[in-house]
Amino acid sequence: MTTDNLKQQIDELAEAIRPEIVTAMQDILKFRTVSGADDADGQKLYKDEIVRCMEFLKEKADGIGLEWKNHNNEYAYAHLGGEQFVGLPLHIDVVPTGDGWSQDPFGGNIVDGVIYGRGCQDDKGPVIQMLYAVQILKQLGAPLKRGARLIIGTTEEFGEWTDIKDYLATEAHPEFSIVSDAAFPIINGEKGIINLRLEGALPDYEDELQEGELRFKRATSGDRPNIVPPKALLVFEGDADADALHAELERFLRAHDDAKAEFRENAQEKSILFFGKGAHGSTPEEGHNAALDMLQFMADSAFVTDDEAEMAEFLYETGSGLKGENLNLNSEHKQLGPTTVNLGIVNWQRSSVEVIYNIRNTVPVEEAVNRAQSVISEFAEETGFDLSAAPKSKSMNPIHVDETKHPEFIGALQEAYSVTTGRPATLHTIGGTTYAKMFPNAVCFGPVDLQDGELELAHQADERVSADHLLRNVKIYAYALARLCADLPRA
Repeated sequence: MTTDNLKQQIDELAEAIRPEIVTAMQDILKFRTVSGADDADGQKLYKDEIVRCMEFLKEKADGIGLEWKNHNNEYAYAHLGGEQFVGLPLHIDVVPTGDGWSQDPFGGNIVDGVIYGRGCQDDKGPVIQMLYAVQILKQLGAPLKRGARLIIGTTEEFGEWTDIKDYLATEAHPEFSIVSDAAFPIINGEKGIINLRLEGALPDYEDELQEGELRFKRATSGDRPNIVPPKALLVFEGDADADALHAELERFLRAHDDAKAEFRENAQEKSILFFGKGAHGSTPEEGHNAALDMLQFMADSAFVTDDEAEMAEFLYETGSGLKGENLNLNSEHKQLGPTTVNLGIVNWQRSSVEVIYNIRNTVPVEEAVNRAQSVISEFAEETGFDLSAAPKSKSMNPIHVDETKHPEFIGALQEAYSVTTGRPATLHTIGGTTYAKMFPNAVCFGPVDLQDGELELAHQADERVSADHLLRNVKIYAYALARLCADLPRA
C-alpha cells in the first residue's frame, strides 16, 4: 500500500467520526480525577471519579470491540490483537486546576473550535486520541502482525507510580511503547530524576534571645522540588533596630544586579522576601532561583552565626552549580546533554536544615547519589555538622532509544508524523519524566506540536486543544499503528 493510499484511508476514517471524537473528548474532561489530594474529601472524590472514568472508557472500548481489563481501578488496558503488541501508556489522573481559567476546567467547553479542560494535553486528550487511533487501525481491516494496547494509569501525577509498577509485575510487556505525554516530533531520550534530600542539624543557640538582639529564625523557599523557586523568605527574630539589616540588604542588592528583594518588619520579626523567576526544574537555567539569592545573602551576613553562614555558603555553592559541578555530578551525555541540578526546596528552621535538590541525571541513579553523598559527607566531616542525604520519592535512570537499533519503530513514527503534517520528524531529548521511563523501548510522541502553533499548557490555566489538532493527532497515531501493527504490503 502506498503512503498516499494509507493516508487517504486514515483521513477518511478519521473525518467520518470527527463529531464522535470531539464529543468523547468533551466527556472525558468532565471527570474530576485530580490526584494527590491531602484531605479525605479530595481523596474520595478522586477515587470515585476514577471509577466513573474507567466505566466511561470501558464502554468506549467495548463499542470498538477491544479486550478490556480493569485491575481494581488502579490500571486498565484496552487491547486489540495478539500477544505481541505496541504499548500506548497513558494516564487519566490530572493535576489541580489552579486559578486563572476563562472556562470551567471540568466543563469540556468549546469556544471557537477549541476545547478547554484540565487534561486536554496531559493526559486525557491523548487517551481519546489513542483510543480512536486503535479504532481506525481495526477499521482498516488488515491482518495484524502486532497488537496495540492502551495501558491506562491513574497515579502519574503523584506518588511512586504503583499503578504502572503493578501492571509490569502482572501483565504482558509491550515490544515498543508510544507515550503521548510531551511533544512532537519524537522524543527518544529522557534524563533521569532524583530528588535528593539533605537534612540535619547545626549547633543550636545556647542562650536566650536578648533585648535589642536580632537572631536568625528561618529560611524557606519552594513548594515542589521540580520548580525553580520564584520566592524565598528569610526571617530574623528580635526587637533590635532593623536599620543595619536593611542597610546590609541594600548593599547586597547593589552588588548583585539580578537579585530582587523586599524588606519587611514588625515588632518581633524582620524579614526579607527575595524574588526570582519560576521555571521547570529540568531547565533551571531558564529561571532565577530566589533561594540562591537568599543563601548568598546569608553567607555574607553579619546577622547570622559562623555556622549558619558556612551552611548557607555550602548550600549556595552546591545549588548554584546548575550542571551539578559542585555536587560532583557534572556529566555530559552525547544525546541527553548535561546533568542539571535545581535547588527546589529550602526548609531551614533555626538549627534544623532540610533542602531538596531536583537532579536530572545523565548517569545511573546509584552513581549520582553516591557522588553527591560524598560531597555532602566531606562537608559534614569538615564542619562537624550532623548531615545526611538520601533520595526522597522515586528515582529513575536516564533512558535513550537508539534509532539505529530500532529502525522499524522510529521509522514508523517518523513516517507517520511527516506524512500527516508535511514537516520533518526530528529526534529530541528532554529533562522531563514520563511513563516512557517505565517501559522497554519507549519514546514520547506528542501530543503538542509547537511547530503547528500550539502552546504547551499542561499544568497551566486554560489547558486546551483545538478540534483540528485533536483530529490531527488521531491521524498521526493511526498511521503509526498501521505501519507498526498492520500487515500492509508496501507498493
